[in-house]
Amino acid sequence: MKRKRRNKYPFILLLVIHSTLLIYTFLKKKERRTISVLLMVNMGMAFIFEYFVLHLFGAYRYKPKIMKNNYFDNFFGAILSQAIYIPFTGVFLSAFKLNWKIKSLFIFYFHLVERLFLHLKIYKTRWWNPIITTFLLPIYFFLSDKWYEQLQKRNPFILFVSLFLAIMGTGFNAVYFAALTGNFRFGRGLIHRLGEHFVYAPLYSVVLSLFSAWVIRKGKWLARVGILLFGLMVDWVLFRFRIVKRNYSIPYLNVIIHIFMIGMSEFYKRLIYDGLKKENPQIDKK
Repeated sequence: MKRKRRNKYPFILLLVIHSTLLIYTFLKKKERRTISVLLMVNMGMAFIFEYFVLHLFGAYRYKPKIMKNNYFDNFFGAILSQAIYIPFTGVFLSAFKLNWKIKSLFIFYFHLVERLFLHLKIYKTRWWNPIITTFLLPIYFFLSDKWYEQLQKRNPFILFVSLFLAIMGTGFNAVYFAALTGNFRFGRGLIHRLGEHFVYAPLYSVVLSLFSAWVIRKGKWLARVGILLFGLMVDWVLFRFRIVKRNYSIPYLNVIIHIFMIGMSEFYKRLIYDGLKKENPQIDKK
């Protein structure tokens, strides 16, 4: 029992370290809106990576022993790793435009952390290997650097994809929280297993997020109504064919979630399109 309780401390230590890097970045850099958008993009890319590597192909398993349910505990460990440790570091490196010598030190650091977690038996690999992490991190850091540059230039395509990734990341967390609280679960057949939920729920979020990003960027008030109606229509189809099993503890929870997501989509749109314009007005003068 004591060993299980100790599992969480390495995860918490890394959370403190990488949160400190992010806080330092926000304190020292003036382009806080750009950094905020880059953070959401880095987290969104990590969510997509985690969907394929963890949920579809089961490359590894985390054991922080924070949650009682093993599947949620595994997912929570993945959230810490893919949505905090690595994205926070990517933002720090990109914002300060640190060279590849520094990046290499962080890559080596993550390799050692992965090895240590394996040794402590709080992380178990199936077909994954820390060497793969070492080879993929340079690509991730390179994409983060280039994305930061294009955000500063307000590249229209990069702005739209950033909006989509920001909405999608929030949507991922919303449907996962709904499953955690037992309100609804994706799956097929009479029994909807958690493994099925983590496969189908992200696809649901991707479809709704892509539609929301495409519609709300135009800024018309009717867009909000259209997003709500589209979301409810998708829900009706899923409920009708029993792809989603619902057990709402809060009446009309799906409507509440859709309205919340519309509000967040509007916030992200203003941050990305209006906020970055205020932060980098010199782009329009060129």
